Amino acid sequence: MGARGSVAGVVRDAEGNPQIGVVVELLRADSSLVARVFTDRKGNYSIATVNPGQYALKALGASFIPTLKQNLRIRTNTVVNLTLNSLYDLMQWAPQPQRPRTEGADDWAWTLRTAESRPLLRWQDDGSPILIWDGTAETQPGSQSRRKIRVQASAGGRSFGSGPEKISVAMQDDLSARRRVAMSTEVSPEVAGLMEAMLGFRQEMTNTGLGSSSMQTLAAVMVDPEASAGTQQGLQAAAMRTWESLQILNSLEAEAGSDQVLARVGDGSTVMAALPFASLTMHHGSSALQYRVATARAMNQDENTSEIMPGAWLPILSERDGQLVMEHGLHQELGWSTTAGPALMQLVIYGDTIENPVLEGSGRLTGGDSAGQLVLVDGASNMLRTAGPNYSATGVLASVESRLPGQSHVRLSYASGDALVMHTNIRPEDLGTILQGAHSHRAQMYSIALTGTVDGTGTHWRASYRWQPESTVTQVAPFAVDASEPYLNVYVRQPVWTNKQGPGGIEAVVDLRNLLAEGYQPFLTSDGSHIYFAQAPRCIRGGLAFTF
Repeated sequence: MGARGSVAGVVRDAEGNPQIGVVVELLRADSSLVARVFTDRKGNYSIATVNPGQYALKALGASFIPTLKQNLRIRTNTVVNLTLNSLYDLMQWAPQPQRPRTEGADDWAWTLRTAESRPLLRWQDDGSPILIWDGTAETQPGSQSRRKIRVQASAGGRSFGSGPEKISVAMQDDLSARRRVAMSTEVSPEVAGLMEAMLGFRQEMTNTGLGSSSMQTLAAVMVDPEASAGTQQGLQAAAMRTWESLQILNSLEAEAGSDQVLARVGDGSTVMAALPFASLTMHHGSSALQYRVATARAMNQDENTSEIMPGAWLPILSERDGQLVMEHGLHQELGWSTTAGPALMQLVIYGDTIENPVLEGSGRLTGGDSAGQLVLVDGASNMLRTAGPNYSATGVLASVESRLPGQSHVRLSYASGDALVMHTNIRPEDLGTILQGAHSHRAQMYSIALTGTVDGTGTHWRASYRWQPESTVTQVAPFAVDASEPYLNVYVRQPVWTNKQGPGGIEAVVDLRNLLAEGYQPFLTSDGSHIYFAQAPRCIRGGLAFTF
């Protein structure tokens, strides 16, 4: 017997108040009725035992204009919230104050992968009006633009190309029903000229009878005057990503695009490359089969880094034999996923060929230009990068994600494959000999990640632990999507003040990474320098974020 789907949600008015006794109808593509239910005293409705597929939801309430949401893909535990509007609501040109929602609040979706569609008023055959949505996202009636501006100041911790203090500004603007622009910049007050910036644009194409598509473009730049390689000072990098997402009918999704990257250190070596990627996903009931190919990975893939956008799109650079090089390769995977009750299970078989894999460490080199020919050094953070030996790997990745009571989720992952390892030697050696000791080795990875939001306080938190053998200095399955950060990490975002009259507020953010300082491989060079290589440095960072 095939898997069964279900759909549930909350019906509210334009002010955010739950609506009691509203009729909710589930309709097939030909508008025939599948099920009819009523909302309870909290505005909730639920329709169980639905065959997975594409449907429409219609809500009818006294003194409200009927609302119809089309092109809904119903699977197991699908959640669709509905908004009822009066004719007066639609006549308001100024945006209405939006009440904060305690459940299902979206994070800052700077990846621009979620489109928002605006309501469209139509007249039915009997002359009565109805509001139509294509898609599932809601917007405020009458508003011409939805804009979010976020300013965050943080201090503590360190990472390559980042000072001890950071100020980031991000802005997202929905220009129309199907267009979105996002911008962000990040600077360090203590390091003059240090900057990362990103500009993104999304255009959702018109739906047709066969499906829908969207075009997206992102451009990111980075300037690091403190980075050096030998006698060359100053690192600049730029990347532009363009891709198209296409949904064909209800069962097939495709995505294809390319990164154009350019990087240069001082007046010396330059890197230029075109890095294509593509994926194809086929859905069948509650299961999906996906093929993905990529030629580069993102440096920051953890969901908590969504507010630090530019670095995730820039190339991963290092030094080899006096030349600036970029980590790239060929990744192919075949994955299968399915839902079983509240759980989502995924199994992926992959193959990688990786060139110039980055080894990252910390320390102060005193070996002069000879050491500078091997590593790219960031003077602001005392972090360094060098290229390890090229290698190939095949392996598997399996994960299970499930909802917990309240608004919490848990994700368990396992992966096997190859990673670069470095074994500590207590004797002093020159840097070149130390780096030659790095080699690929079969290893395994286990991880657990817990996320949730606390009702009442609105506290959003995430705790994760990813274990690999301590001798590994690169990640097993480096192209994995949604991988946890290495070792023990805790992230907390606590609302301090919320604007009751509309969007905006203040949040305190605490980000703790590799809390136990695990995985460090110490080395002593022949000139007396101490260097520590690790998958990720220990980082303790906190700050305040202001949203307008």
